[in-house]
Amino acid sequence: METITITLNGREVSGHPGMTILDLAQESGVDIPTLCHDPHLPPVGACRVCLVEDEHSGALLASCVTPIAPGMVISTQSPRVQERRETIIKLMLASHPDSCAVCDKGNRCQLRKIASDMGIGLVEFQRIPQLATVEEVNPFIERDLSKCILCAKCIRACQELVVEGAIDYIHRGFISKPATLNDLPLEKSECTFCGTCVALCPTGALTEKEKTYRGTTTTIVHTICPFCGCGCGICLEMKDNHLVRAKPDEDSSLNHGTLCVKGSYGYDFVHSPERLTNPMIKVNGSLEAVSWERALGLVADEFKRIKETYGPSSLAVFGSSKCTNEENYLLQRFARCVLGTNNIDNGSRLYSSASRIGLRETIGFPGTTNFLDDIEQSQTILVIGANPTSSAPLVGYAIKRAVRHRGAKLLLIDPQQTKLASWAHLWLRPKVGTDVALINGMAKVIIDEDLLDREYVARKINGFEVLTTGLRRYTLDYVAEITGVLGQDIRHAARLFAEPSRASIVYGNGMTQYVNGMGSVIALANLAMLTGNIGHKGGGIYALQRESNGQGACDMGALPDFLPGYLGLGEGQARKNFEDRWECYLPVDIGLTALEMIDQAREGKIKGMYIVGENPVLSFPQLTLIGQTLASLDFLVVQDMFLTETAKLATVVFPAASFAEKEGTFTNFEGRVQKLRKAFEPTGDSLPDWDIILKLASRMNYPMTYSSPQQAMDEVEEVVAMYQGNGYTDVEIKSQHRAEFDSSPLATGNIRKRQFPNGFGRFSSVEYIPQRENSGDEYPFTLLAGTTLYQFGTGSRSSRASRLRKFSSEAFVEISKPDAKSLGINHGDKVKVVSSIDEVTAAAKVSDAVSQGIIFMPMSFPESPINRLFGIVLDPRTKTPVLKTCSVRLERTGNHE
Repeated sequence: METITITLNGREVSGHPGMTILDLAQESGVDIPTLCHDPHLPPVGACRVCLVEDEHSGALLASCVTPIAPGMVISTQSPRVQERRETIIKLMLASHPDSCAVCDKGNRCQLRKIASDMGIGLVEFQRIPQLATVEEVNPFIERDLSKCILCAKCIRACQELVVEGAIDYIHRGFISKPATLNDLPLEKSECTFCGTCVALCPTGALTEKEKTYRGTTTTIVHTICPFCGCGCGICLEMKDNHLVRAKPDEDSSLNHGTLCVKGSYGYDFVHSPERLTNPMIKVNGSLEAVSWERALGLVADEFKRIKETYGPSSLAVFGSSKCTNEENYLLQRFARCVLGTNNIDNGSRLYSSASRIGLRETIGFPGTTNFLDDIEQSQTILVIGANPTSSAPLVGYAIKRAVRHRGAKLLLIDPQQTKLASWAHLWLRPKVGTDVALINGMAKVIIDEDLLDREYVARKINGFEVLTTGLRRYTLDYVAEITGVLGQDIRHAARLFAEPSRASIVYGNGMTQYVNGMGSVIALANLAMLTGNIGHKGGGIYALQRESNGQGACDMGALPDFLPGYLGLGEGQARKNFEDRWECYLPVDIGLTALEMIDQAREGKIKGMYIVGENPVLSFPQLTLIGQTLASLDFLVVQDMFLTETAKLATVVFPAASFAEKEGTFTNFEGRVQKLRKAFEPTGDSLPDWDIILKLASRMNYPMTYSSPQQAMDEVEEVVAMYQGNGYTDVEIKSQHRAEFDSSPLATGNIRKRQFPNGFGRFSSVEYIPQRENSGDEYPFTLLAGTTLYQFGTGSRSSRASRLRKFSSEAFVEISKPDAKSLGINHGDKVKVVSSIDEVTAAAKVSDAVSQGIIFMPMSFPESPINRLFGIVLDPRTKTPVLKTCSVRLERTGNHE
């Protein structure tokens, strides 16, 4: 590679073309102070603190924006440089308040540090007072613009990283300041309170509003966000065994210095007063705190009794997509070796089984095919069945960056208006549940107009004739009649996706939680393979995961039909290898999936259950029936951080540690394996899930000899091929991707990202299956269930995060203006949402985001659990329950108070 040599402070150093003087200085270990520079932002040279002198020309240059050139002779500490730097800092201090002693930024203030390093104390310049007051009621961010130095980091972060555009400069000269449109409070703007601006602000101009500690911390732990499947790197700041602050991990190659509101401000559930601190046993109908010895002894005795009396198949284990890889690995071993059953499943059954099975059957790989950074190289991005701006904000940021900065075209397919609608080049609004017909229609247009990649299909994909035969009926007229989308728009969408050489697909639960969810996934895979978009940067399929370890839980074998690494129960050599290693006999028969466990429990065939880190009384459909069934079990054990609705039904409750109180790894939606690190000791007598599982196994006379999660991952690395090379030593250095690394110079991750694991992809024909509708006018509205940015999952954790709860505390149902008018419903009124199964109450939110006849309701409010409205209907292949849409009616019950 070509190099450029310059002289830096009397020493020759070399860099590559495109580097700035600041880049090369930092690489060479030469410190140049700066206030406006950040490695994740394009340089702008706003603060001028990074001035250096070119000794050839005598020019003073802003080093962050000046590229290196051959023969440069640069001084970073010449008298002229030091004099100008000192003047600049003094001018900043002249309009900065003398409040360092009480400023919350403390020793983290970069202006204060630079002034101290330069020996600047009192400033002789006349002071220019700045107004400080900004009235805001949000619980997240506090602005004191008297401390603003106009570095523009907050503006650039908002516009270039998060791409929200909530703030910009207003006014000119001395009264210039960063502000929202019309200088409104943040909560009345487009701000999503992601906290990126706070993390980047070099002074105390932007700080957390509600603080548990106002000083500077000395302990910082690099770990992983516990919420969605993106797996952002976060830094937890600790004081006296208490988590006081979270900020983006600047070293993370995934989130590039950004977080969302949950990552920045949703962590305080770990210190909730509702945390469980002792094991509990139900005595005379009430749960009472007991010792670990007594609780473990009772569970061991009861599981042994049930196993001996009714057989191993009478027991079932439900694991968690929120637990670490190591914990899920140990849990499935416990189920198979200790209880003797394959009745083991995990929470991702509710949303990702269609992806795991559908993608495996087509492209040969059970998940996302590309890395998130690749999406910014796409020319067209198809987003369908997902609202990443709320469910996976990091993906939303990447999509918006691709559109704004790279010229990508967004093809959005969604019946509901989401934030991405304003970014879309083309937005289609099909009827709910008609995605398969629409995708098939696009595929037929691509074939009919010869827009497919024929060479790619001929070389790499099997089953083309099967696909073309299956698509014959999907003419534009036929598809338009089913979907309600005009034929010309379907053709436009097909061309928009097929004509570029790099097109990617992003989808989520809006595709997988239907009765034919797997068919939707297969149809998308057909579309990607048809256009040659599997196996290269800028293409690929992004299957979003709801939870932090939905992918890893399945990889680890917390499934009823697969051993770790997706090795089938009937694969003889694989079974023998595990039996030899684990020194036990493995059950042969395929076990029960999550909802099948409930069905068998209703019939009295499942007598005991062990539920770890999940809350099925809120997350499963038909909640009343679920609660009754779990309560009727002979013996129920629940392991959780809180006394959830499910835990209240248990005979024994084990208190589990939070994400910040244990070690392990998570595997995010793109297959990136990352280290979870312990920040402080577990609350009370709670224990990490892995430790509880080991203690219980020992009490049942099957000691599993792991002294730490690291030993479990060392074993995983040996027995799960796709995790080879992901040991703790590697993960400590950087995040790793499961599977071997490609030897290609262009490699960015595992080999499965570059080609089909089995050598060929496979087309499959998928038929559109109409949804079953309720007859008559009794339930005239179609309910869409989804996510909200300020809460998460069933709300077990986010509802106990104080700031999230304050900002978004009440369940709501979104209604179109015409429907609200016809029903006499006003914004804020209390309404009852009634299905054929049950009913819930929520506050009405009248908006333009939903079409007439459709209502939207988020799932994350425990007091109004939306899943109560759904009956138990399963995808016949994946056994995933339908939790995306159902028919309902609305009843006005009174005014919002």
